[in-house]
Parts: sequence; C-alpha cells; structure tokens
Amino acid sequence: MLTASRRSLLRRTRDLLFARWGLLDWLRLLWCSLVCWHEFASFHYALTSCTWPDGALPASPDKPAHVLLVADPQVRDLSTSRRIGFSALRRYVLDLTLKRHWHFASRTHPDVVIFLGDILASWRLTRTDEEYERNLRKFRDIFHLDPGVTSYYVPGNNDVGLNIEPSAAREARNRFTTHFGPLNQRVVLRNHTLVMLDAAGLVEEDYLRAAKYIDYEHWKPLPHGTVEFVHSLQNEFQAHPMVLFTHIPLHRPDTASCGPLREKGTIHRGVGPGYQNTLGKKTTTFLLQTLRPNMVYSADDKDYCDYVHIPPKSYGVDASTDANAHTVREVTLKAFSPSSDIRHPGFQLLTLASPAGAGTRALADTPCFFPDYPSVYSWRYIPLFFLTMVVLVILRLRKSRVLPLPLHARRGGFRKTFSIHTLPPDAPWLLGPHPPTPFSPDWCPRTPGFISPHASRSPRPSCSPTDELPRSLRTPVPVLGEGKGGDADYIRSTPSTPTFRATTHVREASDNMLGPAPFSPRLVVFDAREDGEHDEFAHGRHDPRRLSRAERGADGDADVDPAGMLSNLGFTFTLGGQRRRVSFGSLLPRSWATRAGLPDAPVGFGKAGGKRAFALRVFMDLVYIAWPAVLVWVLCAWRLK
Repeated sequence: MLTASRRSLLRRTRDLLFARWGLLDWLRLLWCSLVCWHEFASFHYALTSCTWPDGALPASPDKPAHVLLVADPQVRDLSTSRRIGFSALRRYVLDLTLKRHWHFASRTHPDVVIFLGDILASWRLTRTDEEYERNLRKFRDIFHLDPGVTSYYVPGNNDVGLNIEPSAAREARNRFTTHFGPLNQRVVLRNHTLVMLDAAGLVEEDYLRAAKYIDYEHWKPLPHGTVEFVHSLQNEFQAHPMVLFTHIPLHRPDTASCGPLREKGTIHRGVGPGYQNTLGKKTTTFLLQTLRPNMVYSADDKDYCDYVHIPPKSYGVDASTDANAHTVREVTLKAFSPSSDIRHPGFQLLTLASPAGAGTRALADTPCFFPDYPSVYSWRYIPLFFLTMVVLVILRLRKSRVLPLPLHARRGGFRKTFSIHTLPPDAPWLLGPHPPTPFSPDWCPRTPGFISPHASRSPRPSCSPTDELPRSLRTPVPVLGEGKGGDADYIRSTPSTPTFRATTHVREASDNMLGPAPFSPRLVVFDAREDGEHDEFAHGRHDPRRLSRAERGADGDADVDPAGMLSNLGFTFTLGGQRRRVSFGSLLPRSWATRAGLPDAPVGFGKAGGKRAFALRVFMDLVYIAWPAVLVWVLCAWRLK
C-alpha cells in the first residue's frame, strides 16, 4: 500500500511529466515512434536472423559464392496502369514497398542475383514497345544492382505468356530475350551447374506431346525448345552438382505438406488462362530423370513451400552409396512483391561452395521474410488517424463546454461583478478599509477607482447594485492613493500590481419578468492564473466591442475559452461579510494548444461559423501532431531513392 509521501511523489512526478508533455505532444511522439518503427526499424528487426548460411558448409579453400534469389517482383509502371484515385495510391504504396524490400535485401551484398520469373506485372498490360520500355526502366530503377553483381533472369508466365496466340507469344519472347537474356541458360558457379528453364515453354511443349499421346522418350523436341535444352544437359550432372531453377513448381500430391514456414494451405494442381500451378507429373519425372538435380528452386505460388521429391526407381542411383540419393528437395520461394495471398513477402539466400568430394554437401540456403508493410497503412496508420481525430474532437468539445461563465451579458441576463484576483499577503493596503465591492449596496460604476471616460458628460445622481456596467468600463487599478474626496482611490498600476478580475453571476429571467431579475447566488468559476497571465480584463478584453466576430460568435455572444482553463478551478463566495476564494488546484497541465502556439478563441456551436472554427482548431491540432511524423516518413522514403 502506498504511503502518503509516495503518493505525493507520484503526483509530483505525474504533474512534472504532463507539465512538459501535454497530450498533443504525447500523440506527436507516438506518431513519430510508430512511423520510425514501421518504416525502418521493423525491417531491421525482421531481418536480424537473415544471414548467409556459410556456417552450414564445411571449410573450403575458395570463398563461397552468395546468390540472392528473388521471385515474382511483378513491377508495373504507374503510367501504364491507367489508374486514378485509390488505385493509383495503392500502386504507389506497392512500388514503395518494392523499393523498401530491395533496399534491405541488397544490403546482404550478394555476388549473384537470380530473378525467378514474373519480373514485370503481365505481358497483357503491355501494348506497345514504349510501354514495355517504361516498365523496364521502372524495374531498373527499383532493382538497382551494385557494380560487380551479376544478374540472371528466369522467364515466367507473366513475362512470356502461357498458351497464348502465336503472334503475341513471339512478341513477348523477343522482348524478354532482348532485355533479359536467353529463355534457357546454363551457368557454372563454384563447380555447380545452375540450370534455368523456360517453364512456360516446357508446359506448352508438354501439351503438344500429350495431344499426340507420345512419351518423352519418343518425343522429337521442338527446335530451340526447352525439351531440346534439357536433353543437351543429360550428362552434365556427372561433372558438377546441378541446381535447377524453374518458375513453375514441380508436380507433387495435393495432400503434400509445405512445411511450417508456409502461411496457409498447400500447392494444388490447377490450370487456367495464362497460368498453371504445377508442372505435369510426366514432365516432372522427365526433368528429375534427365537432369538429376541436387536442389530445385521454384516460384509462382507466392507462398513458401519446402517439399522433398522421391524420384521413381528408374532414377538409377544405388541407395547404398548415398542415403539421400533418392530424394530431391524443392523450395518454392516467397514472392518478393506484396500480395493479398500472403502477409510476409521474402527472398532466399543461397551459398555455394566448391565440393570437397563426392557426396559432400556444398550448398546451403536460408529464407528471409519481410514484415507486412502494406497492412501498416490499412491496419495501423488509418485506424490511428481516426482515433487521433476522435481524441482531438473530444478534447475540443470538453474544452468548449467546461468553460468559465461568459464575461458579458447573454440573452437571459448576467450580472457583472468584480473580485480581487490575487491578494499578496504583504500588501500594505489590506489593513485599510475595504473598498466598495459589487456585493456592497453603495457600489456603482462611478465608485472611485473605476474610471469612465464619459462620466463627466453624463453624470448620474445615484446608482444601485442593479445598474449595468458601462460598456467603456476598464480594468480597476489596485494602487492605494488619496482621491479627490479623501477616499481611497485606485489608479492604473504596473503589470506586477495585483489586478481585479471579473466574475459572473447568473440571474434567472423569464418572459413574464419585468425589470432586472433578482440575484441568484450560484457558484462562479473563473480562471485564476498565476501572475495575471492572459488576463482578459488586465488587457481590456472585457469590453464586448473589442471582441472580434469569432470571439463573440455569430449572434454576438462569446464563450471564452482561455488557454489552460482546467489548470486551476475554483469559486468565490461571501461569508461573514467578507469575500472568500476556494481553489481546487491544478487538475490538468496548461492548455496543449497554448504550448503548441495555436489560438484558443471561443467556439460558438450554434452557428455554421462556430462549427467551421471548431473544425479549423481540430485541424490545426492535427497538423501540430502530424507534421513531424510526415517529415520522418518523407525522410525514410527519400532514403530509398
């Protein structure tokens, strides 16, 4: 249980924190922290364990080769998408996500980069060579390679098409070979043979073979086709271990598991316009028997899948020599581009070392996953934005409704009185006679010390406590002196002199009431600032003629909303013939808007102008909170250029 001293310490600590950090400042700090985390720090945290798997390989005299595998970038130029509004904004976020992904993936400093198909969004969206060039420039701008880094490209169904009309197929394949290289290629790296297949062309040739009911053993390959290329490599596995790269995954049972790293489901067989989920069963057997790869990497499915193939008995390897000879591991990479099917895009790190001998493990890989960046906008920024707006509106409504009573007359009637704001204990005139106050029966606007510039022109023979104050009344000045009549007079004082403040008492009025209403002793709440800070009466703001239209409201009334109105609440009353003041102390820190430099003008809720002013102040609060976070976001986006 907390003691009184500890509770006091906690209260002082809380007051100290909120004295320096208002709610708007805390919201600003929250937004800046959130932007820094999601735009930069979350990627570092997600890729903390993403390192090259060199430690999984035995020691080698040669330096291992680092190969970065990227699947399905699907870059699309915004000018060719012909989208406006929300679609264009979504496209911009996706492009920014690609830049952010490549920024962190390229920091791994690979030696070789292999793109496993679907480099551009789709061949269907590219009508002319000019559009294709714009998409290509967009791809080059995003995936900028450091000097000395070699890149290879595997064609995908979105790059060259699948089962499309011959003229469109020829045009798409010519564009790909012109800008990205051969459709089928073989590369030797660290005594490993990297085979990159045109999977879309292999599927099309498989359809032709199946239509004629001919097996691969008796099939005459098409000139310069994928089957012919595979036959040319049938003895390559004897010289070097082989790694196969294909855009379309190999065949597997529909019930096959993809391992714990997959987000949902598994890979099922399926065919549609321009796509095929897996290669055919006979095609898969043909590739495994002919190439006999040690490892297979595929793409197109967008989600991660780790599956081990068991080749048929005709594979021709003795199980007694190698326990793993009858298994071929295939890894389907995560898509590099954001997708609605997956939450965490990714890439693969592959390390190749020179084999020390037959049966020696000479390659290792590790997957790397990005955070779910696109959902940051839909599930982080946008909800927090609306929550911030709700908080600002509630604060403004509370600030506008929990107000000190107005300082001038409204419909229904108000009686203006004066009270001493702050009386220093060492004031020399406290021992003297108390001057007439608005509670005294002998008080009137011409009481000595209350200066009226037109008093000499229109003197009045008498006055009573019910008389209204003249509109030209100015601040009473509490400096002791001798008036003309020998009474204690008050002249204007310096700013350090204690001043009088206005309080307001409500008098009830009705349609049947004639004359001034009787006085109603209701509690009066007014701002008791220290040192007279922002004292409206000390600056002559009590005169309604000096108030602007925004301060008076559309109907001429003004709800005064002093900055920091909740910093000190209290009320005044009369007891035993003396005026008393009771204060509740500091409940909240000074007005956030005052610290932010925003105006705290009154708000009239009954008129359109007041609503516009209220919305403007909420908007200004929002700008005060948001501009540092927007600046941080812009700096993070500029860093990716």
